[in-house]
Amino acid sequence: MTLRGTILSARLTRAAAPMLFAALALTACSDEEPTASPSPSTSTSTSQTPSPTPTTSPSTTPTVTATASATPTSTPTATPTRTTPAATPTPTRSSTPPQASCAAARAGAVNTTGMTAAAVAKAKRIHAAAKACDAKTLIALAKADATGLAGEKAPTAIFTSSTPQNYVALATLLTMEPTETFDGTIQPKVFSERFAQDDAEWNKVVAAGLLTKAAASKMRTDDGGYTGYRVGFASDGTWTFFTTGRR
Repeated sequence: MTLRGTILSARLTRAAAPMLFAALALTACSDEEPTASPSPSTSTSTSQTPSPTPTTSPSTTPTVTATASATPTSTPTATPTRTTPAATPTPTRSSTPPQASCAAARAGAVNTTGMTAAAVAKAKRIHAAAKACDAKTLIALAKADATGLAGEKAPTAIFTSSTPQNYVALATLLTMEPTETFDGTIQPKVFSERFAQDDAEWNKVVAAGLLTKAAASKMRTDDGGYTGYRVGFASDGTWTFFTTGRR
């Protein structure tokens, strides 16, 4: 080969070199493209990450159920608390005022010494009614037995709210020891002929409050015996009299 041919081939080689490099560059670019393709696999792995989300949601559901079960437990506890208040001690108060307002309420226990069973039963009923100022009961009993009353007045005139002294006298007489008569008993004993002049029996009516000492002395002088409040029962239980005065 001539010198000119050698130079020409060298020039051709130099001119082809850039084209060769370009082709190699294109080849390198096409080889790297597959490297970018795996990017979808990265996105796939990212999309699979949220899968644990369902695991969190079921865990909250049991928590709500447990809270609801605690609610019914507190409801029954409130029910007994409301039942506890009771009212109740009202009827006892309603029965107290009648006795407290009655002037005869402080009278002692009934004395039925020597009485028959029938007389005892009647005396106890009358004593309880007198201590309670129970006009209705006393009027009914007096009407039923045709009881002789002071001044021959009707029972409704003797037992009223304006005659407290009659309730006091009747209840007081029934606390005193009775004495026998031909058809039953009488109280106080000083009213009987046997004890008419007995100083001890006169002192008893004064101590009981049926008479003052001055009134008792005057009565013995003027009336010749006791003419104050007295009460009598027949052996069959009849309430024979409740009176005061000479008759």
